[in-house]
Amino acid sequence: MKQPFYPSPILPAQCHWQPLGRQPLPPVIGDWIADSGSLTRRLRQHGRFAVQPLRQMMGRPTATELRLAGQRQRQHALLREVLLTLDGEPVVFARSMLPLRSLRGANRVLGHMARRSLGLELFKPPQATRRAVWVTCLDGARLPVPGLQGPVWGRESLFEKRGQPCLVAEFFLPTLWARPDVACGTPSHHRR
Repeated sequence: MKQPFYPSPILPAQCHWQPLGRQPLPPVIGDWIADSGSLTRRLRQHGRFAVQPLRQMMGRPTATELRLAGQRQRQHALLREVLLTLDGEPVVFARSMLPLRSLRGANRVLGHMARRSLGLELFKPPQATRRAVWVTCLDGARLPVPGLQGPVWGRESLFEKRGQPCLVAEFFLPTLWARPDVACGTPSHHRR
């Protein structure tokens, strides 16, 4: 039986997204949030990487997502929520919003990621362009990650792949910062 999809409640009102650079960030966190490269590639430097799908469906994006992506109201999109894990431990909660028109032609693959990383696909040639980045900090209890509490930093990126928009929100969980190789800024030897 298919599990019903309930969009996470965090994105409409609880997130106050600000353009990157307007909000001071702790150094290690700022380094990750401001990184313009592939988050998947960077995570792979720190352990065994995997994508754990949580929810995916065609539905209505939040008003905030539509506004940040420059989309008209009442448009449906593919909504996907996943956990990115290192060595079996969740380190990032991610939510993507792809307008239906963004899933045509060669971009159709973006709608069929399953356990694959959307980020890797976005950075394959022709590489997506990151048009804008916003930052927020919210209470981790708002995320669909059991037992998570305290402040969690996140970024929302507007990508364009083959001229079509894709919005990706990534929330960096405290488990990422607790990893010794991340805290000191050195990658482990698990390159894959």
